[in-house]
Amino acid sequence: MQSTTLIHWLSQLTEPDTEKVKQATKQLQNLSLTNDFLLQLFHVLRSEQNDQIRILASVLLRRKITKSSATIPKDIHETLKHLLLEQIQIESNQRIRKSLFELIGTIAKQDLQHEVVEKKKKSSKKQNKNEVTGGWKEYLHLCGTLVQSTDLKQLELGMQLFATLATYCGKFVLEHWPHTFNLITTMLKTRPSTVVCEQALIILTSLVKVLEQKQYVQTIADLVPLANETIQHLFVNLKAENTTNLLDFYEALLDCELPNVIGAHLQSIISTCLQVALRNDESVLESVRYNGLSILAEICRQKKKVLLKNQAILPPIIQALLQIISLTSIDANSTTDDDEDEPVVVAGANHVLEAMSYHLSPEKFVPLVIAQVEPMLQSSVANERKAAYYVLSGIIDGCCDYINNNYLEPYMTALKMGLQDPSSDVSSAALLALGETCAVLEGEISKYSVQILPILMELMIKPENMQNHNLKVIRIYYAVEEIIGVLNEEHQHTIPEVLRVLFHVHASTTNTKVRELVLAVYPAISIVMKDKFAPYLEPVITQLSPNLSQKPNAESLPVFCTSLNTLASLCRAVGTDHCKAILIQALEFSLNLYGEIDEPEFRSAVFALGGAASRVLKNDFNSVHISKINAHIFESLRSLDWIEDLAATETRKLEWVEEEEIDTTASGINDIAEASGNEENDEDNSDNDELEDERMTIENAHVEEKAAAIEALGDIVENCMVTVWANLKDIVEHIKNMLEFPNLQCSQNAATAAGNLLISIHKMTTQTQITNEKQLVQDECDRLLIDFIPTLCTIINTSSSRSMAQITLDVVKSILEEVKLDMLKHVTLLEKIAYTIQKVLNYKTKCQQEDDEDNEESGDGREQDGDDDAEYDAMLISTGGDLLPILTSIACTGKVAFLPGYLHSIIPKLQKRLRHQASVSDRSFVIGVLAETVQNMNDILITPHLQSLFTMFYQYLLDDDDEVRTNACFGMGILCVIANQQLVGQYETILSRLSQVLIKETNIRMIDNICSCLCRMIVVSPKHVPLGQVLPVIFQHLPLREDFAEANSVFTCLSLLYEQYFTEIEPYLPKCIEMAASIIDDERVLPDAVLIIRDFLRSIYTKHSVAFVQVMQTLNEPLRVIVTKHLQTN
Repeated sequence: MQSTTLIHWLSQLTEPDTEKVKQATKQLQNLSLTNDFLLQLFHVLRSEQNDQIRILASVLLRRKITKSSATIPKDIHETLKHLLLEQIQIESNQRIRKSLFELIGTIAKQDLQHEVVEKKKKSSKKQNKNEVTGGWKEYLHLCGTLVQSTDLKQLELGMQLFATLATYCGKFVLEHWPHTFNLITTMLKTRPSTVVCEQALIILTSLVKVLEQKQYVQTIADLVPLANETIQHLFVNLKAENTTNLLDFYEALLDCELPNVIGAHLQSIISTCLQVALRNDESVLESVRYNGLSILAEICRQKKKVLLKNQAILPPIIQALLQIISLTSIDANSTTDDDEDEPVVVAGANHVLEAMSYHLSPEKFVPLVIAQVEPMLQSSVANERKAAYYVLSGIIDGCCDYINNNYLEPYMTALKMGLQDPSSDVSSAALLALGETCAVLEGEISKYSVQILPILMELMIKPENMQNHNLKVIRIYYAVEEIIGVLNEEHQHTIPEVLRVLFHVHASTTNTKVRELVLAVYPAISIVMKDKFAPYLEPVITQLSPNLSQKPNAESLPVFCTSLNTLASLCRAVGTDHCKAILIQALEFSLNLYGEIDEPEFRSAVFALGGAASRVLKNDFNSVHISKINAHIFESLRSLDWIEDLAATETRKLEWVEEEEIDTTASGINDIAEASGNEENDEDNSDNDELEDERMTIENAHVEEKAAAIEALGDIVENCMVTVWANLKDIVEHIKNMLEFPNLQCSQNAATAAGNLLISIHKMTTQTQITNEKQLVQDECDRLLIDFIPTLCTIINTSSSRSMAQITLDVVKSILEEVKLDMLKHVTLLEKIAYTIQKVLNYKTKCQQEDDEDNEESGDGREQDGDDDAEYDAMLISTGGDLLPILTSIACTGKVAFLPGYLHSIIPKLQKRLRHQASVSDRSFVIGVLAETVQNMNDILITPHLQSLFTMFYQYLLDDDDEVRTNACFGMGILCVIANQQLVGQYETILSRLSQVLIKETNIRMIDNICSCLCRMIVVSPKHVPLGQVLPVIFQHLPLREDFAEANSVFTCLSLLYEQYFTEIEPYLPKCIEMAASIIDDERVLPDAVLIIRDFLRSIYTKHSVAFVQVMQTLNEPLRVIVTKHLQTN
């Protein structure tokens, strides 16, 4: 082959003529099959004057070597290697040098892999582990020669070559660590040039990435200060475009699996990252500033203990974040669609705030934030006020309980001030903070709606906000939507006025996107109002109907999809009777359009509507519609549209070519590489997975489609399982696949769908009366339990996401509550669940693990008391603990062998969380869960724990928090029942404490529980309770006013007293009858309590009819009707 021929066809690839490119591609494919193709390419690379042709030759050369390594003759391989090592020493073109280093790295990696194979073949021969063999001698010899040169250019070349070897063959270079360590140390200390420093950092970073053995940890840790100083030096002395990879060393340290690598140098690393992030000038690229912030966020995730131990580190971080946000322009009037398009550095600052709020103890973190935010809220500089509101919105999700309990009043006052700020940027930031706050808080926040909703309504009807669609307007409607969601019944009277404003805006605006925002608020209102929304449904449907009556075009598709989603939410909230007709009409219309509109947002909306239809129509859901929706769901879940092949991206721009002058060649290069790679089987399988990972990205719209699809499938199996039974195999397959899908929302929805599936099938076992069918369904239920429960437990144990683990725990709890005693057929599964809960409570699951070195020193110190838990940590612990009562109930009933030992471990572990100064949420959780767990134990199981539980409940009867006291009182009553006669010796002590509490108690629920506790004690042993003193107290505080779940214990006691101690209760019979009449039909009373109350009334009516009739005459007519009804009920 002549070089001129090769050059000719390479030059044709640069032509804009497509036919010439195709012809050149075909010719080069043929030439690539010849033996001397590689050497000819190298000849072109070395001698050609046209840089564009040289770059093409280097691209083809590397791809050919990569894909065809197994078929390249050894002599050509060796010749090429020698030529490359020679050429790299004389090449002056920087882009070509980069390509040459990549070629050398590729060949060096192949040489190393070949030598490893050869060593395995000769494993019977003893060989020194560190002996340098084969082609590696040449690389290392050249490196050694160059790095010892006194010529700076030679030294730089040697370091670049060494860095290439470390990048491609890091594990092998690590075997020569002592020499490498000395070299890196010398270069970082002397800093001969910026190039040498850069390459030394690349070598160090590459070796940290492959660090697996502890013997290297200390020496690498010793290099951290030098590396840190060098990074700071380079940021000062390099051009901005050359600093993009300087922080990679920190990322490698954080990713390193071995502990103690960062050690005591964390503060200096944080300082460097802050310095980089704060450089708001052209000396640092925004992407590099973002990288610095991303590293800070990762430090907050991984090094929680160190940060909390050295709290002085935190204020500078918070101050820097405030400064970054305040100095960055965020245009509230921009036409961006959402907050995801905010400036990169602001997004990075938010990531740090979120990481801190999610992973640091709110008791220690929030006061530090508030101390810096408060002065900025009062600042005369608008940007500083804006930054303060951004910080508040960034921390609220992770610290919502703490802020709700300690800062709610000043927090909401500040938000109200921000909404009325004269600066549009500040009010926009306050709107965001308000929306984020209302999205996570509940309860007391409702009362602030009285002041805030009028401000929001005023903002909505401003002419500029009705006609313009911008970031601030989006945030207005976001805030309205979220604040509506927190309204309790007392404050829902403001909703009609909000609806009036929404109707006005929808009718007045000509901006389609603003109308879309209006439509998106209705679901939140309907969820709060439920069937009370029915009177407003007609005008809302009138607004929706035009959007759903004709095929949308590209411009109207967003509002069409929003209309479908709004209708779906309305149907879920309001029900079938009010919107069945439009639901079916919209579903048919959208299903008919399904094949014509190829947009993931449209498919997501159709799935949402289908899921809603299954919920409201249930068995009335047309089977044809279900079949169509299921088919579309399966198609979506199988689709690979979410994968973007980066090879296709290469057709637009070659990754190592900095200019776009040869974009048109990439297609040909790919084809040539593919043709030459088809000659042999790919033997380099070790890198395939890594390459494939790098070549896949997730398109958000397609992933959201999958999330909507699996959510709809979960709705369908929950409500229409009989209809889709024939598709069970496919359903199970898709749910299992989505459990492993690399997107959190998809896997969370899949976990919920798995729970819905198991629960629905188990319900079918009780609903079918046909023996054969029942056995078939039961067998399938058992099989799926065996299939899914271990998978769900594995997810809890191994997921790196706390929210995923938490949702999966909730799913397992729902399954146990449905299956109940049928789980006793699967004791091994029950035990697996039990020990998964134990791992959660012991902080042993993956998402609870921390890598900081403090954990190494403190052992299991963290698990002792939960001190320094972030709120998300505590939520996961709480969710795990919530499974204990139902698990104990099933296991205790079945007398399973593992339960006594299990409780012996779990109960003390929970009690340890009641440390000195334990948070209110911790105290409430532990007392409440243990009370409910005790309720499901028996007297034998309770005996070993009786004294510790009694002491705990007794102590917390005096707690300052209402909920903690109430839980303790409930627990004490339950403990008396389960312990039976074992606690009667403590009755006097208990009664004394309850009397002490009741004297000053004002909380109604606590008073209800004191009455219930006294009733339980009476039921267990009336003779140990001074009835003459206790009954007047009980009846003084009855009837129950809030905790109607205690009706069971109260009327069980009254029934016992009526039958066995009539004299003591006789004076209170009129009140007993009146209480029973007023409570028996209250929906808050549990069904089993209704039976007890009914029997109590019948007994009095039978044995003391005269007195009963006299009391009946004093009751109002509705109560007399209720009593009469229950007396006549069989």
